[in-house]
Amino acid sequence: MAFLQIEFMSRALGRSVEVKALLPSDHMAGQFEPPYRTLYFLPGYSASAMQLITYLGLRKQCELKGIAIILPDGENSFYQDVPERMTLFSTYVGKELVEETRKLLPLSKKREDTFIGGISMGGYGALYNGIRFNETFSKIVALSPATDLYELMTNGAPGFSKEQFNSYFGSKEMYYSMPKNLEKAWCETESEKRPKLFMCCGTDDILVWHSVKRFEKALTEHKVPHKFVSGPGNHELEYWEKMMDPAFSFLADIEEGTRNMLVIPKQAG
Repeated sequence: MAFLQIEFMSRALGRSVEVKALLPSDHMAGQFEPPYRTLYFLPGYSASAMQLITYLGLRKQCELKGIAIILPDGENSFYQDVPERMTLFSTYVGKELVEETRKLLPLSKKREDTFIGGISMGGYGALYNGIRFNETFSKIVALSPATDLYELMTNGAPGFSKEQFNSYFGSKEMYYSMPKNLEKAWCETESEKRPKLFMCCGTDDILVWHSVKRFEKALTEHKVPHKFVSGPGNHELEYWEKMMDPAFSFLADIEEGTRNMLVIPKQAG
């Protein structure tokens, strides 16, 4: 497994950006040849790409599943385009980041090999941008996603405010009537355009469990194919680490638990 830090000039954000990348490129990944299948993985609110690499087993999953992982920093943007702020984070993660990393790294350009995912705010970003750029992404993994931002940001959740919500999404009525509302976006998109979806959430998650369940119910009622996993767990690293193998097995099209142990090759001689 190789770890890289890349810096390039982003037109969407109007400045230089740093991106972290994991590639299954050394001797332990001998069965995986480039160009690699790729997951664009979005951090949550107040988190950074380096924190996810440090605290979650992403390096391990990259090696075991043969999937390159590209991690941008989200900067509390909710991965939205906000032209008046000169920040186009949706365009950045859904289009520019894919184009630039494909130029620089041995990544597959095929839709069936290109995925997007994330945690919490990043889960919202993956669900929103996965649908918006559905010609690019074939699969989505959303871990404890913030599926109802109005409820999250205006009901007293720590770190959020109604003013902050309004600055990103306008009024409550505007939010629920436009595709930034995930239920509307997913249930009204033609079935052939929807990426395949893996979604999970802990039943003890005090921030998003109830909104995730409503979203999952809406998907079921509208016959939107998806895989949903729930069980004990809060909005925390321990739960997300447990979900690493199920999520990456979904992306790799393998049975859970069948490729979850590294075997270090013996040294010659």
